[in-house]
Amino acid sequence: MIERGSYGVPFFFGGNQVSIISRLFWKGLIVVMPITLTIYLLVIILVKAETVFGQMLKGLIGSELYIPGSGLFLTFVTMIAVGVLVNNLITGKIINFFINQFERMPFIKAIYSPLRDLISLFGGDGPENMKKVVLVKLDKIGIECIGLVTREEFSDLPEGSIGSEKIAVYIPMSYMLGGFTTIVDRSQVTPIDIPVEKAIKLAITGWIKAEKNQIS
Repeated sequence: MIERGSYGVPFFFGGNQVSIISRLFWKGLIVVMPITLTIYLLVIILVKAETVFGQMLKGLIGSELYIPGSGLFLTFVTMIAVGVLVNNLITGKIINFFINQFERMPFIKAIYSPLRDLISLFGGDGPENMKKVVLVKLDKIGIECIGLVTREEFSDLPEGSIGSEKIAVYIPMSYMLGGFTTIVDRSQVTPIDIPVEKAIKLAITGWIKAEKNQIS
């Protein structure tokens, strides 16, 4: 008869061994899961880009001349070309005109505008006020939150609706559960010299710090 340990498993696989194996499992999961998800999402994006632009390229040059991977190259070239056109004074105005018309379509603005603003937040050529990380004091008892300044002026709103001393700060919630925007006085915020990407990453993980060279 096999003797069993405190966890109801054979003595040679008792409580201490279960604890060690569980700890090792989670250490392995912490390393493998982010890498797996990153590669998975990257592959999905690359495959979609290759499929869409690859089909376009096949239609232009024919399947016999098509080289696998050319769709990705065409994607990259297209993004650069659009960026050049947007950056040009004349073509940029034309593109902005069509974008403004596009945004006036029912339900489009509710989807397109937030996505554009979110991408602009991470883009290297976004407005400076969308690159600022601040510490926001929310009340008089010392509660503070990390936020991102999204607007420092409200000239497009009805005059007097929001004072010139106010700014908009977006405060992301942990684990991508959403966030909320606050309109606060400039005196309530203190700039923090960290990249916006790092601030969002820390906010998403609840400000849990993991050492790069040690998983414990």
